[in-house]
Amino acid sequence: MADFGPDLLTDVVATCNEGAGEAAEAFTRALDQDVELSVGEACEFEAVEITGGGLLIALYVEDVAAVVVIPESTGLLPSWCATPDATGESKLTTLAQELGMILLPEAYMPLDFKAAHVADLPAALKAGEVAGSASLVRLQMQQKAGPSGEVCLIWPAPQPKALFPAEEAAPAETAPKEEAAPQPKAVETPPRIIRPSNTMSVEEGLNHLPPYFRSLLKIKLPLSVTLAETTISVEKVISLGAGSIIQFDKSCEESLDLQVGDQKVAIGEAVKVGDKFGLRISSMKLPDERFHKVEPRRTG
Repeated sequence: MADFGPDLLTDVVATCNEGAGEAAEAFTRALDQDVELSVGEACEFEAVEITGGGLLIALYVEDVAAVVVIPESTGLLPSWCATPDATGESKLTTLAQELGMILLPEAYMPLDFKAAHVADLPAALKAGEVAGSASLVRLQMQQKAGPSGEVCLIWPAPQPKALFPAEEAAPAETAPKEEAAPQPKAVETPPRIIRPSNTMSVEEGLNHLPPYFRSLLKIKLPLSVTLAETTISVEKVISLGAGSIIQFDKSCEESLDLQVGDQKVAIGEAVKVGDKFGLRISSMKLPDERFHKVEPRRTG
């Protein structure tokens, strides 16, 4: 695969033109606003002035990234984008995933993605070492009942990990020092597990887990979508051949099951993302509850 650089401008513009309608639908779902999208002119990054804060979406392609930038000054961003809750973060993550599959050529499908609000877009792009000669595609976004503005697709960003500034820890308040009376040696207790609250984001909640819990998150599990299933006799299985048709009782309009391993975890509907098949989750399924009868302790 060739390097993901400015020389791919023609291919990226063609891909954007082809997926403009689907990109508009992705923005509509994520930003809760009905929008239309068209592809404008392409130029070098230094020819466009980007100021202030806004939404920055990073699409990681190998060791570089393409970035989608929506400045706050466009008026296109809803107010919750600055401080999204868990639902908002999920919407932004889904938007980043969809745009990566829609706006970039198939040969340069992102390996990872991230979307977040940053207070200073020029500083973030500078930290990512986005040079003046980087390529930029203007995407004109028009709200059907609101303002219009320009969304920029820029690449490459050679230092993608530096695009998002690290959150500074709040300084701890220090109380005035007082001479304390000698205390007896405390009995060592196991570390307390801080349980995530409803106000925490998913990432914050995971960071509060003990290390031995977080290590479990790196385990890879098979993810599958069940279209339909049925039971037939061995005799019919043996008679199957090329051209055979198996009929299922399930309608083609019914929802699909998402499974992790052999456990059903969610329900969704089939969607088309670019030229790929996807699943939009509509509801989550709680694990089956298990009850064990508690027997009274026998004495004597």
